[in-house]
Amino acid sequence: MDCFPALQMHTDWVRDVAWAPNLGLPKSTIASASQDGRLIAWTVAKEGDQWDGKVLKDFQTPVWRVSSPLTGNILVVADGKNNVTLWKEEVDGEWQHMTTVEP
Repeated sequence: MDCFPALQMHTDWVRDVAWAPNLGLPKSTIASASQDGRLIAWTVAKEGDQWDGKVLKDFQTPVWRVSSPLTGNILVVADGKNNVTLWKEEVDGEWQHMTTVEP
């Protein structure tokens, strides 16, 4: 059984992934960064359920790195234009762009 059939949401190489630990939350999250420019957050409610992917942003340039601190609700993203962006998951589960650090 394929746990990530929706990974076909990416159209090019996945360059990096980050796991955001749930720390008592009712779900787990993985973020994927791709050569196709997309940053996708994948969530699953419990083990054995289907992972659900949501495109947070299409950067229109390769996304090289994605990282998540232990708090699990923040993503740090580095893209092909040398920008670093911070994303925060809100209480309602939506991800919001917080800031961009430009070169």
